[in-house]
Amino acid sequence: MDKTVKLRAFPGDAKDNSPQSNLTEDQDKSLELVKKNTQLEEEKKKSLEQLKIIEQLRESLRQEQAKMAEMVKNAAGPDVNQLAVKDAQLEEEKSRSLENLKMIVQLRESLKQEQAKTAEMVKMMTEQEARTKASSALEAKARELTEALGKIAAIAAAVKAG
Repeated sequence: MDKTVKLRAFPGDAKDNSPQSNLTEDQDKSLELVKKNTQLEEEKKKSLEQLKIIEQLRESLRQEQAKMAEMVKNAAGPDVNQLAVKDAQLEEEKSRSLENLKMIVQLRESLKQEQAKTAEMVKMMTEQEARTKASSALEAKARELTEALGKIAAIAAAVKAG
């Protein structure tokens, strides 16, 4: 007596129940990565602006020094007050240039740190994707084995009954 055993191609319990939280974590990480990249771009723009300002200040300082040298050459009897004012202005320009230079160095360091953090996040996301793929492969293998076990059980029941 032949008996036909009908098996469902996809059992009701074998639905893809992959956790949705991984998707939102990936989205959160992606959003955070985008934010970090935006911040990095802003910091880079600020650094470039500061660099331009420093170059302008350096040029201004050179011009002031040239003016000062010209005044010294032209002055038969240099006016002490004017020289003192010019010296004070030059010192102020130097001070501002140094402050801006320090700020640029700090911004560059901050940019390097942010780039390192971003690289680490990309690495973590890549690792998470690899784990997700491996998990999917294991789930598929488990489904295959479950189906095979079901078929074996059905055959064993048919042999036992027959």
